[in-house]
Amino acid sequence: MDTIEIAQPLLYGPRTLSETLAFLLANPGSQLIAGGTSRAAEAPVAVTLHLLDDLKRITSGDRSLDVGATAPLSALLSLPDTQIPVVLKEAIRTIGTSGLRNLATVGGNLCQKGTFGDLFPVLLLLGAQLELRGQRSSRWVSFQDLAEQGRLSLAAGELLTKIRLPLEQPGLHFYQKIGSYRTSWEEKLSMVCLASPKNGLLSRFRLVFSLPQLGLLRSRELEAELTGRRLPLPRQERDASLARLADFLAELPILPSVFQTERILHLSRWVLTRLDDD
Repeated sequence: MDTIEIAQPLLYGPRTLSETLAFLLANPGSQLIAGGTSRAAEAPVAVTLHLLDDLKRITSGDRSLDVGATAPLSALLSLPDTQIPVVLKEAIRTIGTSGLRNLATVGGNLCQKGTFGDLFPVLLLLGAQLELRGQRSSRWVSFQDLAEQGRLSLAAGELLTKIRLPLEQPGLHFYQKIGSYRTSWEEKLSMVCLASPKNGLLSRFRLVFSLPQLGLLRSRELEAELTGRRLPLPRQERDASLARLADFLAELPILPSVFQTERILHLSRWVLTRLDDD
């Protein structure tokens, strides 16, 4: 029997950012290896970013935190709570094992093909931005813009180099993740909520759910309706908000599973009740 040889991709390991960007511009179909946790289809040419020290740096300023795209998730967990929003740490802890978090990177989590990574909804509500660099260009894109587009779209030769997030800690935060990589999509979801009670009023309320088959679910009408309400929320107001959320879910073009719908309403009720407690 003849032996079938499987061609291996050509692996390129640049040591500087400028060298990397020049190579990507000349080879736009290259596959990037940057610490993602999901397997991507192989391309004839692969580029590893592990030798680029510039992309591993984490820099804390007075108002923002700049995270290099190939900074490992474990590096963020090692930061003091005063230098990073605690809700982001909570989301990171749900990703794999401690060993995996030493290898997985922020950029790898965000650039998974066909889906937003676990960190995306948290960074969205925190008001984070991404820096996209090309050989002759540089631009910042907000997570809100990406959420509206439904995907991260890079121009030829562009590379995600940095994530910038405000250091302001929300008054209250809630994060829950249900399911793992082994769980069927019908039983998977995550929730992020940021809320700011102030002088007996709910001055800010942001709530987003992430579902594998639907992406991000966010009711702006519900957020606007609850913002400014006096606390604690009366039970009838909580029930009315949950009813409007149920209507929002029922009107989606693609419906969540029964399990997901029940979990979304249950978690939302839990959040609204916790607002009363704090």
